[in-house]
Amino acid sequence: MGSSSRVVIIESTYATCAQAVEQAFAAFPVAVAGKRVVVKVNAIRACDPDNSAIVTHPALLKAVIAKLETLGPREIIVGDSVGTESYGNSRQVFDTTGLIAAAGPHYRNLSLNLKMVDVERPFKRSVAVLRDVLEADVYISLAKMKTHGMTMLSGAVKNNYGLLAGAQKSWYHYYSERPELFAEILIEMYRLAVPDLVIMDGILAMEGYGPCSPEVRRVNKVLASNDAVALDAVIARMMGFAKDEVPYLRIAREQGLGETDLDAIRIEGDCAPIAGFNRPTVTPESTYCYLSGVGGGKTSRTFFADRVCYRPVFRAECCTPGCTACVDACPVAALKPGIPPELLSERCNLCSACRESCTHDAVRFVPDPALLGELSRT
Repeated sequence: MGSSSRVVIIESTYATCAQAVEQAFAAFPVAVAGKRVVVKVNAIRACDPDNSAIVTHPALLKAVIAKLETLGPREIIVGDSVGTESYGNSRQVFDTTGLIAAAGPHYRNLSLNLKMVDVERPFKRSVAVLRDVLEADVYISLAKMKTHGMTMLSGAVKNNYGLLAGAQKSWYHYYSERPELFAEILIEMYRLAVPDLVIMDGILAMEGYGPCSPEVRRVNKVLASNDAVALDAVIARMMGFAKDEVPYLRIAREQGLGETDLDAIRIEGDCAPIAGFNRPTVTPESTYCYLSGVGGGKTSRTFFADRVCYRPVFRAECCTPGCTACVDACPVAALKPGIPPELLSERCNLCSACRESCTHDAVRFVPDPALLGELSRT
């Protein structure tokens, strides 16, 4: 992308973010008329978006939808695949955060429409990803300006990690022990669907050891670009990171996926380093313990091991005769119809679609003791 990369930084509040959205679309016009537009937010878990910086604020989503509706799209779809503490509960997260109200009729549970794709790095593996994002005519990413205890920052590129459905995310967290290794799956997910436009919520940003840190900083900025890598390079500077302190930015540069050289990015607006910004300063060791704001404040491989061993457990008394929603939703045919459905555990890929699809509260995720035992011996 070279010198054509451009990042626009707009002073804003949630009360005035509609004007910021107008400026973003003016700076980066997107041909929307007659097209299928997918808007992916960052909706990692239930929270109060007015007092935390965990999810994209619904005010920004509402403003983006209002703008898109004036551009004559054929269809607008809004969604995400939720994070570690919310697997199988996407709708609840959207409801609790106000994102479902902001999305209105455009909300869709993206975890119910999955596509299997093969990725080579950091491990050769077939994964279930959000088909709607991959097959969108126009893909708009509404990222959040956040820190992250392992990747240092969580911004525009990492918002694509949400293309992985359910506890597949935990699988990569568990097996990618080093930050440099984990960075490779972030880049693979980014390569699958490069956003046409990124609009980042930097009005209430996250400090500390994210991605669910309780520490917030009111930055009062909306950032936009059609180069997610360049946008992350800019927020890295604002947070106080050198570009090579963020492993996925180095890989993106090596693969020519976007611009990381600030001198080659046309930056419009104030990108000065934020005084006193509390960023992660300790790179996690191979033991994979880091302060992240999830799992009681400290995340370890043991925390993710439970989730790697998740398997659906069905309550037969809650199942409805003739219902095959979970069977139909499974992208790897790991379930056979019945009351309760029969699980072929060796096929389960942790996508969580079975629980997402169940409207009878019949599905729970429980760590399989035999699988946990196997992990403990490796």
